[in-house]
Amino acid sequence: MKAGYALTLCLGIADAVVLPVFSAPKGGYALPRPDSDDTTDSSKTAAGSKTNLDSMLPVFGKAKPKTGFPASALSRRVARIEQTYGSDDESTDDSDDTPTDPSDATPSSPSDVTPPSPPDDTPSGSSDDIDEVVYAEPFMQPTYVRFGPAPVDKPEVASKAKSNSKDTASVAKHGGDDDSSSGGHKQKGKDDKGRHNGDDDATKSRKKPEDSPKTSSSSATDSVSVTATSTAAPTSPPTGDDKGKGKGKGKGKGKDGGGRHNGDDDATKSQTKVDYSTKTRSSAPTKTSSDDSGKGKGKGKGGGKGRHDGGDDAAKSRAKAEDSKTNSKKSSKKGSKDDSKSKPSKKSFITHQSGKTFDADSTKGGGKNGPGYNPSFDAPKLNKGYIQAIPPKASTINNKFSSRVKPRPQLNTEKVRPLSSSSSSSSSLLKRDESKNILSLRAAAPFNSAAIDRNKWSVTCDSVHEGDDCKNAIDGNGDTMWHTQWEGSEPAPPHSITVDMKKSYNVNGISMLPRQDGSQNGYMAQHQVFLSKDGKTWGSPVAYGNWYNDWTVKYANFDTQPARFVKLVALTEANGNPWTSIAELNVFQANDYVPPQASQGAWGPTINFPIIPVAGTVDPNTGKVLVWSSWARDTMSGGPGGLTLTSTWDPATGQVAERQVTETNHDMFCPGISLDGNGQLVVTGGNNAERTSLFDPVKQAWVSGPNMQVARGYQSSATTSTGKVFTIGGSWSGGESFKNGEVYDPKKKTWTLLNKADVQKMLTNDAQGLFRSDNHAWLFGWKSGTVFQAGPSKNMNWYYTEKKNGDVKTAGQRASDRGVAPDAMCGNAIMFDAVKGRILTHGGTPNYQDSDATTDAHIITVGNPGANVSVAYASEGLFFPRVFHSSVVLPNGNVFITGGQQYAVPFEDSTPQLQPEMYYPDKDGFELMKPNNIVRTYHSIALLLPDGRVFNGGGGLCGGCDTNHFDAQLYTPSYLYDSKGKLATRPKITSVSVSTIKVGGTVTVQTGGAIVQASLVRYGTATHTVNSDQRRIPLTLANAGKNSYSFQVPSDPGVALPGYWMLFVIDKNGVPSVASTIKVTSS
Repeated sequence: MKAGYALTLCLGIADAVVLPVFSAPKGGYALPRPDSDDTTDSSKTAAGSKTNLDSMLPVFGKAKPKTGFPASALSRRVARIEQTYGSDDESTDDSDDTPTDPSDATPSSPSDVTPPSPPDDTPSGSSDDIDEVVYAEPFMQPTYVRFGPAPVDKPEVASKAKSNSKDTASVAKHGGDDDSSSGGHKQKGKDDKGRHNGDDDATKSRKKPEDSPKTSSSSATDSVSVTATSTAAPTSPPTGDDKGKGKGKGKGKGKDGGGRHNGDDDATKSQTKVDYSTKTRSSAPTKTSSDDSGKGKGKGKGGGKGRHDGGDDAAKSRAKAEDSKTNSKKSSKKGSKDDSKSKPSKKSFITHQSGKTFDADSTKGGGKNGPGYNPSFDAPKLNKGYIQAIPPKASTINNKFSSRVKPRPQLNTEKVRPLSSSSSSSSSLLKRDESKNILSLRAAAPFNSAAIDRNKWSVTCDSVHEGDDCKNAIDGNGDTMWHTQWEGSEPAPPHSITVDMKKSYNVNGISMLPRQDGSQNGYMAQHQVFLSKDGKTWGSPVAYGNWYNDWTVKYANFDTQPARFVKLVALTEANGNPWTSIAELNVFQANDYVPPQASQGAWGPTINFPIIPVAGTVDPNTGKVLVWSSWARDTMSGGPGGLTLTSTWDPATGQVAERQVTETNHDMFCPGISLDGNGQLVVTGGNNAERTSLFDPVKQAWVSGPNMQVARGYQSSATTSTGKVFTIGGSWSGGESFKNGEVYDPKKKTWTLLNKADVQKMLTNDAQGLFRSDNHAWLFGWKSGTVFQAGPSKNMNWYYTEKKNGDVKTAGQRASDRGVAPDAMCGNAIMFDAVKGRILTHGGTPNYQDSDATTDAHIITVGNPGANVSVAYASEGLFFPRVFHSSVVLPNGNVFITGGQQYAVPFEDSTPQLQPEMYYPDKDGFELMKPNNIVRTYHSIALLLPDGRVFNGGGGLCGGCDTNHFDAQLYTPSYLYDSKGKLATRPKITSVSVSTIKVGGTVTVQTGGAIVQASLVRYGTATHTVNSDQRRIPLTLANAGKNSYSFQVPSDPGVALPGYWMLFVIDKNGVPSVASTIKVTSS
């Protein structure tokens, strides 16, 4: 297939230059409130769309959103967005609305699990009576068509700057900032500051320089050279003199020359638990960029004290001089290159490389110096697993809410993002290290929220190095930072920083900007986020995980909760050092808070990953969740092939680890995934389209499997009754052709092509043709080695894998009393009752993208292989049209449906469906569940955990877009709560008679109390809306003694597929146990 065609269809336009800052508007831009007088033109719906853009997010009773939602971009955008840090534009909101303050309750945890308490550094800030401000949400539209300046070796040097007035300094912009000249935006104010304030998205507030406290002292001017690539590794030792071509004069106080910390202990003072209020803080030192190859001289009484930046291997040095209060000062810089007249950079485009691009026999395998590599380190054990409790008191707003009434929320369609045709920028955040091919990362900020004004905050921290105070983390200047003590002593982590916002807000996320001076010292890795209303009761973390190791903004997005205090705890440093450093810390306020109701379940906590979880599975031996992205953390495009970045989350400890897999020489993005009859994970095709990778859960090892007969990508696969793996389709990668089925035999370790397993029978009528029409088939292994194909084509089929060369036979169309359903690309299908052969299908679109989603839902009942199946419409269909969503079958047989879009646009978070639904087979009905505030659309996944919760994460993987979701949330279904919102007492499995059983065998289970139900749920795998492994078997129990029960595994391996299953027991209240794992084998 043509590269340009793949480019257009899959990514729009993808480039290798990641743009982590240009997709957000300048400070001061926000969507207008519905009651405002703004009459800006609204964006229009795509031609031919049937989507009602007035309906997107359900509203609970009278609790309507205070503002509209971001407009959906149904057309591709090619204009580059200008982003300038330190803008003087300021976003304001005159609303007097006060967010609801729900009843307080302390979250509880299971009796056998005790999460750790955060470090005790509770601030003693006063309860200032501060008027609450309601912020309009930002415009966070992703960049569907991506382009930018060509890669450069280093950031451009800053333009000349000169100060000629007292208490005012001319400042060259920080290396992470867009150049104000090249963007065509002239900053206003008393000085020309272009400081990086840590706000890397439209969701953040900007502060005018003239608004700084009046008590501030005049600023000192420092010289700094900054390297801002994700793997910036200092290479030269620090020195007391900056050797630069420019010359500068200035006076400063100090007794010794200041170079960077070189490992020597210099008897400098450190502080602990110091409270800083932004009301009285002095101005932070400012910087001037210099050419690192030049020579410079400075005159004065002495050099300032240096900052800890990386010890012996610092590539740049920075001198700090404290300003005197008596005389005005002048500073000048010679040799700076004026880039105000710089020409736009030439745009470079990188075509998405499909598996056909890669050599199947290539020896490329990445390695420790390969792209996206992050050195591993031993992380400490984190908190034990836990489940958040529902506060006992629910808001009266939702007491009369009916889940059977479809709300019609409003969608604000006004576009407010400023556009610029300029593609030139001095921001190093728009660059990448071409020599190492490592991308700058960009992540999704909290949805529908805005950064809270930090002017009246106070902050405390557990350890401080003199000059790198706590207050620096909220001063709006990315060139300053909070740094823990490193001279004299080096206290070990955990380290914490706590902010008192002086007022309770509805908080739904934080952002953390690492230090921006080129050093990695103090970069946070494992971390936790806590919220509190009183600064004393913290409860369990609302978010935790492992941030990737680079200098870009990191987010922790979580379910909205009222809070006044926010604590960020650093558990480990990215390189295993004892320090912690932060340049900027922001907290985000949501538009609304919907109090939880036990009957709708609950969201949280959030798990932050160093990669985007685009594909995943649950390890049946350890219970850990294994996820992966592609060759890089944030993109699947332009890779070298031969490697995949993976990550694991341990629910028992909370630890998030990462690993680079090169053993199989396979970029495992967009694969087929199945757990074969031996329980081995079989990952096929994708970016390396011929490859097969095998993960052995017993040995915890990745090994190479045989190449497939046909190169594939976006294909589906399914385990058969014989334990083999069948796959079909996949023209997204490896070239376009009629890719008939083939089958993998794990015993013989061979792939056999089945030429008569004709893929043409299952093709959809997608507008993009064969490139899409054979993608993501809904496959179910069934009796006698057959595989039932339920969709997404309206034409259903039986595929025979045991016949020589295979075979195919029609199973009818997906038609009910409402007629024949259209094709449902990127919809879902799930076997919730394997004994009765019942499958729920729902959602999808006629075309893979640029198409309206449907609310259609059907119940398909399969019987004997080869026979036409029966189809009935499920209830009245879904509440909301969905595409790119996920669904999971629960132990009680209900199906949890979450995420998706109303209008299919890959890599965008437009028209998101934020309220999940639950399908109840017993009453054939759908009900609405607790809304989510983290968007899950294209490239998101969901998996059932052994503890009965749902893992829902990912989305994006589009390089420099702002829809990359490096996280997952846990959803706790209502069956884990009692009527008061407290965690229900769970039945326990105390023993199981066997760990491996043949089909038709009998199993005896001993429990801690009486139970009434039991079920087997097969371990799942998920990517691109497909989870062909999961299915549920309801079990018939027989009494085998006191609290002892027996059941028989179905005798047909087409029903009880060989492999690993989760055994749940359920009590009279419908509460399931934590699962025990059983391996089923075929006869």
